[in-house]
Amino acid sequence: MSLHSYLLLNRIIPSTRKSLVVAILILISGFIFVSVIRPSWSSNISLSSQKISNKWEEMFQSATAAVIANTLSSSNKKVDWDVLLDDESLTGAQLVKYLMWTNHSSCQLSHDFGGVMMKNPSGLAGQKAVCIDPRVAPKPAKCLIYSFGIQDDWSFDETMARYGCEVFAFDPSIGMTSHDHSPGNIHFHDWGLGDRDEYDRHFNWTIRSLTSIYKTLLPRHGNKTIDYLKIDIEYSEWIALPEIISSGMLSNIRQLGIEVHLDKEASLEEHRGWAKLLRSLEKSGMVRFDSKYNPWYVGNFTKFPLSASLGYEIAWYNSNLSHPML
Repeated sequence: MSLHSYLLLNRIIPSTRKSLVVAILILISGFIFVSVIRPSWSSNISLSSQKISNKWEEMFQSATAAVIANTLSSSNKKVDWDVLLDDESLTGAQLVKYLMWTNHSSCQLSHDFGGVMMKNPSGLAGQKAVCIDPRVAPKPAKCLIYSFGIQDDWSFDETMARYGCEVFAFDPSIGMTSHDHSPGNIHFHDWGLGDRDEYDRHFNWTIRSLTSIYKTLLPRHGNKTIDYLKIDIEYSEWIALPEIISSGMLSNIRQLGIEVHLDKEASLEEHRGWAKLLRSLEKSGMVRFDSKYNPWYVGNFTKFPLSASLGYEIAWYNSNLSHPML
């Protein structure tokens, strides 16, 4: 074990030992049930027993996720995320710890904009955290919003328009052509976000890079900073983000809100790479101020032992783009 590994474990284990033991016991019992006990019932199981079986699996998944969440929040000690993500003994739980790091103290006033009310559990899904601190807050009547990923939920876009911003919304998947959306100062384009300009023949979608879109819309909104960039594009964030960073567009984004998606079929190394991509945002001056996991999107990973949320709403502001304070 490397010195970094040893020091990292010494910081984490004392405050998380009990929760980890419970999590391991739950995972073992769940594995035994799913792989040994339930198959023996399959030939003669009744409908009532099947319902009990399914309910047990739901409880197992929820309990495991709850224990992991408790484990990851049990220590308030500062973590060196670069050391953690580089460590050869990185675990899935430690990776989720990085994703769930909220860093709320970096923004004194954060509001959630938009979202759809859900059940079981009750709460908002799809909301985006916006830092309202004067140094980085969007300025009404002057702010510019780019919003990628609409589906059938315009709540974020309409709320930002009511706040006083001009909103440009994008989604190639909802069967709409370019138009001005009502109500609000919202301009819709049927473009998807990627790392280059291309036409997806399989889906019949036009995909464009953020750099290309910004240059195209420059005559409409002028050479303005994007006060908030919302990205909710179902795994394509991992394709678009490298171009946003390498092109220099990150320096023109004041706040960034992304729903990041994990893949239960992907390896731990693939997830490590995605986490390090997010970390590169923070090393470039983006300051995280919020993170929320999606409790309606939970799964069991197949290539490493973990049951956790597959979606995380994470928000940052650009420390290099603070408003001048009078």
